[in-house]
Parts: sequence; C-alpha cells; structure tokens
Amino acid sequence: SILLACDAVSGGNGGTAIWLSDDDGETWYDPGAGQPIPEFADGKQGGWIAGIHAAVVELTDGRLMAYGRGDTINERMPKSVSSDGGKTWHYSASQFPPVSGGQRCVLLRLQEGPIFLASFTGDRREATSMPIIDASGNERLVTGLFGALSYNDGETWEYTRLITDDGEDRDIKTMDGRPFTMGLNSAEPGGYLAVCQGKPNGIIHLISSRQHYRFNLAWLKEAPPSQVRN
Repeated sequence: SILLACDAVSGGNGGTAIWLSDDDGETWYDPGAGQPIPEFADGKQGGWIAGIHAAVVELTDGRLMAYGRGDTINERMPKSVSSDGGKTWHYSASQFPPVSGGQRCVLLRLQEGPIFLASFTGDRREATSMPIIDASGNERLVTGLFGALSYNDGETWEYTRLITDDGEDRDIKTMDGRPFTMGLNSAEPGGYLAVCQGKPNGIIHLISSRQHYRFNLAWLKEAPPSQVRN
C-alpha cells in the first residue's frame, strides 16, 4: 500500500489523517473515516494520528507508528501506534520535546534496520536545550536539529546527537533566510524536514526548508565530540 499523511485540520492542533492506496494511487481511502474527533491523551485511542504534520513509519510486525506536531501529551511530542492498518491509533507521550510552528519531524526505516528520527529540541524562536552524552562521557546541553536511532521499533532511542559538523560557531541561513548559529552545541532551529536514504552507499539525505545534510549510520552512532572539530 501507499500511505499519505494529511493534516486533518487547518490549525496547529487536531491531528493527522492517513490516506491509503492499494492500487498504485488509482484510488484512495481513509481507514479512520467516520469516527468521532479523538481525545489526544495518554491511553486514549481514535481514528486520527495525534498531532499535525505527522511522520509515519512501519514497524517490523506491520504496525504503524507516528509522531506529530501539537496535541502534546504530558508536555512531550505525541506518539501514535496502530495495529489495524491506521483505522485505530493508540496515544502516548514520546520521550522527545514537542515541535511547533515552522518545524516538522521525520521518521525513516534505514536499510540497515534501525528507525531514524530527526526533530528539534524545542521552539525555533526560543532556544530550548536538551541534554546529550558526548564522547567524554559527560552530559552537555544542546539546541536545534537532532537525530536519534531506535533498534526496537521506537520503544527506546539512543545515539542522540545534533545534526551539525561540530565546528566553530558561525552563522548560516535557515528558513526565510534567517541566520542561526551552527556549532558544537547548536544546530538549525527549524524547518519542514524531509529525508531519504541512498542506495547502495547508505548516505542519509536530510533537508530542512533551507539546508541539505548528508551523513551515514556510522556517523549517527558515533558519540558527538566534547570539543570543537577543526
């Protein structure tokens, strides 16, 4: 099947509906159609994904998992899981901070096996920090675009690191030409992300609304350095 995720509302909260095609795009249907508007809360279920701009990935057992923007649960990004092809979604809080205006996360099953997530540490207008563990074993706070990997279908995430070259602080452009500081502790603060992986070299291509990032699984699994790389 082909799956297309579409915002169910025009505002910043309200969920995402999915459309499926079983005939290469000739016809489409919404498996969650006809159900009441969901209550996006921990332990609840409904016919839409919690959050707009949802990123969706298929799990190894055929279930679908999605993360969305808005409709936060316990002040975290909402997580939705469906075991019936998208007809019913079960809601819970993810471990990640919520995203907001000018931001969209992505999920991708890498050809090597793990699920890749790219998202942001917080609101693009107000830098919100998130702790990571660097190569020295110490915890430090970072802001902006980050990546993470899950080897157990989203139950836990590891190898969290900023999407940056870990160089000296410098200003480059983000969406609308606005400057941001890229460096050891800060990365791009916003963007409507999209991702794919090349074959056979495995290079992951991540684009924001302005920048194009390229890296591989080995880089994602490498602990971020504790000092600026020259």
